[in-house]
Amino acid sequence: MSIIREDGLFTLGVQPERYHLPHPRLGLPVVLLVRWVLIHAFDLLRERNFPLATALEDEITTALKSIIENDLRQSGKIAGFSKRTYDPVIRQGQVANYNQTKLTKTPDLCFKLRNDEEEPRPVLSEHDALFTECKPVDGTHPVGGRYCDDGLCRFIDGDYAWAMEEGMMLAYSRKRTIEEHLIPAMQDSKRHEQLKVVDLPTVVANNNAIAQRLCEALHVSRHKRGFPWVANKGAATNILIYHSWHCCE
Repeated sequence: MSIIREDGLFTLGVQPERYHLPHPRLGLPVVLLVRWVLIHAFDLLRERNFPLATALEDEITTALKSIIENDLRQSGKIAGFSKRTYDPVIRQGQVANYNQTKLTKTPDLCFKLRNDEEEPRPVLSEHDALFTECKPVDGTHPVGGRYCDDGLCRFIDGDYAWAMEEGMMLAYSRKRTIEEHLIPAMQDSKRHEQLKVVDLPTVVANNNAIAQRLCEALHVSRHKRGFPWVANKGAATNILIYHSWHCCE
């Protein structure tokens, strides 16, 4: 049972006229910057002999977060990503789903732009970020079951990024690819329906989205969402999911 009143006040804490749904798009430049940060973080893990090939999901995510936050964001060594432009990176911070029936959802990584403007943005601040779900994909972690059914679905069902129009799936890939494994998994008729697929993953048309030595080209898929927004703000719009797959062999 939801604990939000019809006007959306209780746990959202603000009057409906003070925020818009969906939130303004973050935009592709933000997504590409986060991907570039991730590429650098993986490179640093390799340089420091972190065992990507054998580490568990939580171990990789914890190590990534530490490098991104304590090294890259603090140093500002990546242009555009610093203490002045981004809030601290959060790992598994608790957020509520779209209707507050699930109060402790924990997306793996959360990248939140700083907002130092005098005029507040018309958003729900705690729900305004690039929410990123991380999943291993390998012989014991099937792309369909683990990545899609236990990860990607959370964006479509309104558990993560329900106020946004973008989200990110991050894959720790071991001998798996988007073309050979993710797309066929999403083409399965039952899963295609469950994930409300509008557009299957395609390569993002941008020079900064191309494949790197140990990272696939950035792909994006589009999905419908079947839930209503609070405070009579209408049906949730489609969401874009960016797929960032990094080699962990």
